[in-house]
Amino acid sequence: MAGAFNFTRRKWIWISAILVFLSVFFIFLPVKKSLTFQDFHSQEVLAYLPVGEDQIFQLEYTHSIHRSTVIDTYIILSGNRIQQTSLQFEDMAIGMPSNALLKGERFVEKDGKYFIMDMNRVFPSINLSTSQVVISHKINTHGKQYELHKFIEPGTLIKIEVKHLTLLRLLKGVNMNG
Repeated sequence: MAGAFNFTRRKWIWISAILVFLSVFFIFLPVKKSLTFQDFHSQEVLAYLPVGEDQIFQLEYTHSIHRSTVIDTYIILSGNRIQQTSLQFEDMAIGMPSNALLKGERFVEKDGKYFIMDMNRVFPSINLSTSQVVISHKINTHGKQYELHKFIEPGTLIKIEVKHLTLLRLLKGVNMNG
């Protein structure tokens, strides 16, 4: 009888150890590709949006000097890279380009707005100081708009990056998509 009890006890210890190992493994396994918004200095993920490859998103903001809208359009590439594809703006005053800058880019004027089209600028991440003077930074994707100041304190220096987040990170972070 004591031998059977010892066998059952060992069996439960092994099963428990395997379950603990699998739980820890799955908590730290990258599970969801996301556009992350991290504190630039601490690298803490402040917020994130689940994304897919080839997903387009826009960074929209009000220019702090002109008080006009600027929209940067990006696409998510393989290898967690981000490609800027266009820039839209309304004023060609200080701080704004007046021409296409790199080979293959086109400058277009349409309906009172200016565009730099066919951009092929690829980045591993985007550094951004969130609006503190004119609180206006927004992320647009899939027909939805996310105001960064609702998730990130204005004036914060952030790093926007595509990462595969673990289950633990997903549980700790703020999913901007609800």
